Amino acid sequence: MKKILLALCALMLLAQAPMAVGPSLGAGAFGGMHFPLVQDDQGSGSTFGIRGIVQIIPSLVAEPNITFSKYGEPDFGIVGVTNDLEGSKVTSFGVDALFGKASSVPGIRPFVLAGFGFYKIKRDQTAVFDDDSSIFGYAFGLGIATSVAPKISLDVRGKAHIIPFESGSSKKSVSVMAGLNYYFGVL
Repeated sequence: MKKILLALCALMLLAQAPMAVGPSLGAGAFGGMHFPLVQDDQGSGSTFGIRGIVQIIPSLVAEPNITFSKYGEPDFGIVGVTNDLEGSKVTSFGVDALFGKASSVPGIRPFVLAGFGFYKIKRDQTAVFDDDSSIFGYAFGLGIATSVAPKISLDVRGKAHIIPFESGSSKKSVSVMAGLNYYFGVL
């Protein structure tokens, strides 16, 4: 039974491959806001980055990316109490997989994304994180894309990030981003 199921899945994937014409590559840039979850020592901040776009099959796109995020100063919400803490800076190198049709074809196309990457966290005022270490983390989210011109699309996405630490704790955040993508071939 398992062999038959695997053969059917492989057949479905191979049947979609001839539908792609020409190279399925693109590049994009994005920016937005970064919101910490369950972290009193961080405030909301900005995020931006660049991505490559590689269409594997019509409904699956891989996006290698580099993202730069800066958390804001924490707000403890106590009148008269000030702090001199700055937010952390996070640089990530990762790959996201988009399931759905995220391309330059006209129309509004929703997609789901899941990814992983290496996150480098730096906070100038504390020595909590080793500057040379990268931490493996993962992300998931939802988005929509639409064509704004031939070979150019706009996408808006929400993405949750989870960076687990050896101690058992983790840094969690959500990014809300918008970006423009340019497609070199048919995508």
